[in-house]
Order: sequence, then structure tokens, then C-alpha cells
Amino acid sequence: MNTFETLIFVPEGTLLNEKLAIKNALRKTLKYFDRSFGSSESIKYTKLSESFKLLDRKEQINLLLQNFFYDELNEAERVFNQDLQKQHRLIKDSAEFLNKIQDKFTLVCVGKESKSQLLPRLNDSGIVDKFNALFFADDFDKILPDKSIFINVVKDLGVDPDNSLIIGSTLSEEIQGAENSGLKSLWLAPKKEKIPIVPHPTLHLSRLSDLAFYLNIE
Repeated sequence: MNTFETLIFVPEGTLLNEKLAIKNALRKTLKYFDRSFGSSESIKYTKLSESFKLLDRKEQINLLLQNFFYDELNEAERVFNQDLQKQHRLIKDSAEFLNKIQDKFTLVCVGKESKSQLLPRLNDSGIVDKFNALFFADDFDKILPDKSIFINVVKDLGVDPDNSLIIGSTLSEEIQGAENSGLKSLWLAPKKEKIPIVPHPTLHLSRLSDLAFYLNIE
């Protein structure tokens, strides 16, 4: 059974409900342009989202904006990002899980968004004080999956890499980044999603609460 001392969360998609956030921001952007999210838009969104697993977060958003707002892309991007900053809905039971483990482990947040974009979301969600350390995209010169991201986090905090676990929801970014860094990882994704050969997460769970078993806590 694996035991860990440091849990490094990439919050977009593991704690923050990123699927709902992106969909809500898309709805608000359509409304800004006096358009609705009707049945045809819903079908289009569903079809586009089928390819999300193979894309990083930025590519997912760009794919949506380019297909829904090709003629007004710059303004749509501004409106979308502005509204995304307001999206703070958490994945079910994630706050309770953080409460359960926060005094037992070193909890670290490594966001894929800038501080100005992500910190308001974390504050509004009520989980920002659960972490021992917070990192944002603008703290680094590179972006995931570059190995320097997680390596620098581990070095800065002085934690044992062998007892650290990267927790992410996107294969191409955080799970690949963990593999590039030589760190263990947990891929949070539906059970129906098959574990790829590369990158290959250490753990694959559909619910964050199931991690309690591997942490030796009840």
C-alpha cells in the first residue's frame, strides 16, 4: 500500500469543477453576444468536448472559442476569461476531503492559471486556507508538462519527492508532467477512461475520497 506525506493538487479539474466552469463561461459568453445555449449549441459542445482528453486546458478553451466565436474571437476570449474567473464551484465532496486530511499531510496547490485568474476562484470556493503552499502559472518560466514545474515545487518546499503525489485530471499536462519529473501521480478520471501506456499514472481513481485508502486514513 502506498503512503504519501505531500499531496500536490492541480486544482483545475480535481477540486474545482472545471467541466462546469468552462461550460458556464461558454454560456455567459454566448449570452454576451445575444446568443443562447440551445439544443444545437449543446450538441456542438458535446461533440467538441469528446476530444478534450487529448488536449491541455488552454487547447480545450481555444477549441471551443474558435468554433463558437470565430468572427469575434478576441472579444469572446476576453469575456470568457472574465467569467471563468468567477467560476468557483467545487467537485462534490472535495472540500470535505480537504478538511479530513489537511492536518495530516502537506497540501500544495499548483495552478495552471495565473494568480489573478485562479486565486479569486480558490478564495470564493473557501479552500485557499487548506493549503500549506500555493503556486500559480506566473510563478514559473515554463508550463506543464515541463518537468521543471513539479521539480521546482518539491525543491522549494524541501519535501521528499519519493513521498509526494501529484493529483491531476489531465493526462497531457499534470500526469505527463509528473512522469517527466519522476514523481508519482493520481489521475482523477471516470473509471471508463482507460489508463494509457504513456503517460502512465501511479493511481487512477474516479473519486478523490477513494484516495483515503492509499493514505491509510479512514
